[in-house]
Amino acid sequence: MLATLFGGWAGDKLRERLPSSYFLVSGMGMLLCVPATIAVIYVRFPMAWLMIFIAVFFLFFNTGPSNTALANVTPPTVRASAFALNIFLIHLLGDATSPPLIGVVRDRWNMNVALWGVAVLMIVAGALWFWGAKYLPADTEKIELSGNRG
Repeated sequence: MLATLFGGWAGDKLRERLPSSYFLVSGMGMLLCVPATIAVIYVRFPMAWLMIFIAVFFLFFNTGPSNTALANVTPPTVRASAFALNIFLIHLLGDATSPPLIGVVRDRWNMNVALWGVAVLMIVAGALWFWGAKYLPADTEKIELSGNRG
């Protein structure tokens, strides 16, 4: 929960200077997950617990900013549906399918390979947040100019 609060705070604070801050903060959160995720492979417990905490913290850093961005670019008439679809997809692609997929990779190779795969996907996610950042200001402005802020 703290990560969600800090991510939201960072996105709001930076928005005055960076109109894409919500996506930029989300992308940075994803990229900050990567070193801690990889460290879990190489450090022993109990230090590995700290690395897991750091990785999960930054993984959830995007929750506040991404939800704010979604609300800002969605007309009120479809906002509830947009949030419902978002929640469905993050659970479908996250906690519903990722444990079995990680298990398949672990069974085929080992857990280190699975964690490296997760780290690579975190890098891809960070890159996608940064790519989307160039479109966020225009998409937000479209809703603001249309008077559909809700």
